[in-house]
Amino acid sequence: MEPVARLSNELTAFVQSGVAVAVATRDEELRPTFARGWGPVVSHDGTMLALCVGAEPESATLSNLERTGAIAVGFSPPTRARALQVKGTSLSIEVPGPAALELAERHLDAFCAEAESIGFSPELSRRLYEPSELVLVRFTVAEAFEQTPGPTAGRPL
Repeated sequence: MEPVARLSNELTAFVQSGVAVAVATRDEELRPTFARGWGPVVSHDGTMLALCVGAEPESATLSNLERTGAIAVGFSPPTRARALQVKGTSLSIEVPGPAALELAERHLDAFCAEAESIGFSPELSRRLYEPSELVLVRFTVAEAFEQTPGPTAGRPL
């Protein structure tokens, strides 16, 4: 799928910060699944995104990625009402290498610090992360939307 959206430097910094990352996929009959994402990285030109997704073998998430490739990812910090959603189609699904896992761990640390600032213990936040279930997904950013609550929510970027 050709990119039709480009994430600005400001949005790239936001995506790559300690935000919560929600990954939605769907099957051929439009039934959705939800997973957590870790270690998002935006390409230099803002048109591609890679991230580790919690998708154990035989999971509906992994099956959906392999069969339809449709992916929607939401980014929102736990500390304030701001959100972004990007959509695309997966280009590749791989076992994450050491570099991707290191990025996922750094993202987890940033997320834990962000969540701790509003009272969540790092131990509680770390329960969301299971490195043995991660796959590395790369996709082209086909669409991007402002999702911060308010009058501009849903506006294409």
